[in-house]
Amino acid sequence: MVNRKVKLLIPKDRGELIPIFFVIFLIVVYVTFELCVILPTIYNNIFTYKEICHLIFGFYVIFNLIGNLFLCMATDTSVDTIICPVLLPSPSIHPSTNPQQDILTHHCNWRYCHQCEVNVPPRSQHCHLCKKCILKRDHHCSFLGRCIGFRNIRYYMCFLIWTWIGLVYCNILHMDYTYELVGSFSWRVIVGDGMTYDFGDTQRMETKRT
Repeated sequence: MVNRKVKLLIPKDRGELIPIFFVIFLIVVYVTFELCVILPTIYNNIFTYKEICHLIFGFYVIFNLIGNLFLCMATDTSVDTIICPVLLPSPSIHPSTNPQQDILTHHCNWRYCHQCEVNVPPRSQHCHLCKKCILKRDHHCSFLGRCIGFRNIRYYMCFLIWTWIGLVYCNILHMDYTYELVGSFSWRVIVGDGMTYDFGDTQRMETKRT
């Protein structure tokens, strides 16, 4: 079971390893920058209860982000997870009160995939990158190296939501960081003065404060 999970983490197309590592690299860079640069500057390296609250919330966001990313990549959403019928009934069968007849009627909308050589349920699509039929396939995400479908779309949506929450939270901290660094916060500071600001002045400002 563990080996199967590990195989699911490796994309069929080895070229997709580059965007996957890029996503992981960005997450590590953001976390390191917030912990080593932003928070110490805002709170002047003083360990307060506010910084503890920021750390708890930040790690909670990272835990949900990484967890949903892993579950989205490790969840198999292909037709290999279901039992596909060998023979399909004729489409002319009508519904009835017979349970066995209802099962036949349920399989009337299934179709045969010539690439996978198996009968697949409705809304299933064959992915030429994953080389499998995906249940309720939405799209193939190159940044995760797999298809988004019936079983992993909830993890994918949660990953996007927690990514958005993390970015908004980081931008709020960056506003405090800019105010602490420059002494004011405006669009002029962000666009103009923020690009040409002499960081030597920061050290002089901190020296005056102390």
